[in-house]
Amino acid sequence: MNIKSLLIGSAAALVAVSGARAADAIVAAEPEPVEYVRVCDAFGTGFFFIPGTETCLNINGYVRFRVTATNGTAGYTQNTRARINFDARSETEMGTLQGYIRLQSNSGNVAGRDTAVVTDQAVLRLGGLFMGYTESAFAALYGGGVGNWGFIQTDTGGVYGYQQRQQIGYRYDAGAFYAALVLEHDSNPTGNWAPDVVGVLGVTQGWGGAFVHLGYDETSKATGVKAGVELAVAATGGSVRLGGFYSNKVSNAYSAGMPGGTGSVGTTTAEAANWSAAIGYTQDITETVNATIGYQYFDGFSVANAGTIKNAHLVEGAISWTPVTNFNVRLEGNYGQQTSHAGVKTTTSSGFVWVRRSF
Repeated sequence: MNIKSLLIGSAAALVAVSGARAADAIVAAEPEPVEYVRVCDAFGTGFFFIPGTETCLNINGYVRFRVTATNGTAGYTQNTRARINFDARSETEMGTLQGYIRLQSNSGNVAGRDTAVVTDQAVLRLGGLFMGYTESAFAALYGGGVGNWGFIQTDTGGVYGYQQRQQIGYRYDAGAFYAALVLEHDSNPTGNWAPDVVGVLGVTQGWGGAFVHLGYDETSKATGVKAGVELAVAATGGSVRLGGFYSNKVSNAYSAGMPGGTGSVGTTTAEAANWSAAIGYTQDITETVNATIGYQYFDGFSVANAGTIKNAHLVEGAISWTPVTNFNVRLEGNYGQQTSHAGVKTTTSSGFVWVRRSF
């Protein structure tokens, strides 16, 4: 066999083997199409579509470290809070369907002890109807409003009967105007089916807004009123809130307590004020720094009506610095003084600094 015949024979053998292997070749399957997360701009910034659905989801929250000092207390307290909010919404023929959940933990001043994560708030809404566990509508109507929180634009907000409650309500929005009627879990429901009731009216416009919150405490058959205005100060770019509270009984879930007491009078040992007036002012100092100052006066019930405090005063102030987006450092303090009907004066004061990263 010569070299030419050998080369021709080898080539033929290679072609035969290649053809046999080609018959057994594995063909890769086409990749499945991937659905990337889509931005949902129907409900504001931060929402995205849950893949495969028409439901929009927003996830936000913060991590905050806070150190607090109080007069009369040796040392200081520390608190690290972790908060995460889930807000799911979709449009239906009956209006917006929403589910809101807030999970939160507060690690306190005890070394080496973890704190459980709790459901701090949970609300569902369809159109104007909402129900669940969140702030009392007297303190902060669900869905927002110019009358929410207190009159002093601090984290504490002055004294305004803050509390969270189980509730069911209906909210009506018409442009700048909003109104709501809310039934709230009674503080003493044993053998009593009647709930507490809160009604809210408000208007928000370019100049600011005005509001009235009216609460009826069914247990003590008492009424509380919160009313006021918020005004934009065009000359300085700041804003001012002023208004007041009225309560017709010492024991009333919907009233302003005296300095030194916290939260709602209906759920703490704080004594209610017969009426209270407050003013708060907030001003941007630079692009990253703003300041708040406020004052609140309290007039107590008479001794005949079981009041022990004649009057009280509260001053609060804060400076907030946001050097970069979503990072905040805040210094806040308050001073309170109350006078009994016997002329005895007592004072309280406290202050804190926090560092917070929001997302």
